[in-house]
Amino acid sequence: MQVRWAFFVLFVGAGTPAFAQAAACDAGAFKTVVAEAGAAISGLQDAHAKTVQAKLQALRAHHNWSDDVYPVRATPFVKDDTTMAIDAANRALLLKVQSFDANKAASEDGRCSMLREFRLVMDEVVRNTAAKWRHMVAKLDAATAEVMQAGMGE
Repeated sequence: MQVRWAFFVLFVGAGTPAFAQAAACDAGAFKTVVAEAGAAISGLQDAHAKTVQAKLQALRAHHNWSDDVYPVRATPFVKDDTTMAIDAANRALLLKVQSFDANKAASEDGRCSMLREFRLVMDEVVRNTAAKWRHMVAKLDAATAEVMQAGMGE
C-alpha cells in the first residue's frame, strides 16, 4: 500500500504544471521560511525568558545583589563563551544567506535550490537559538541547585 501511495505522489508531482513549481519557490516561499523561523525564535523567547528572569531574581535575592552589582553578577549566566559562540555562528549563517548567488534566482531550479539552502540555514539558526536557551537555563539551574544545597547544609 505504501508503495502505491509513493508512486501516486510521484506521478501526481511529476504531472503538475511548471508554474506550480515556480510558485512553490517564489518570494512568498522565502517569506514563509522567515516567518516560520521568526515564530520559532519568538516561541523560544516566550518559553524561556520568564524562567531565566525568575531564576536570576532568585539568585539576586539569595545573594542580596544590589542594583549596581546585579548586572555584573547576572551577565555570566546569559553571556559567556558558549552563548557568544552561538551568536557568532548565527551571524555567520545570516551572512551566508546574504552571500547567496543572486544569479540562481533567474531560474526555477536555482530559486528552489536557494530556498532549500535558505530553509536549512534558518533551521540551523533556530536550533542554535534553542541550544543557547538550554545552555542559559542549565547554568541557572546549576547555580540554583548550589544555592539550595548550601541552604540545606546550614
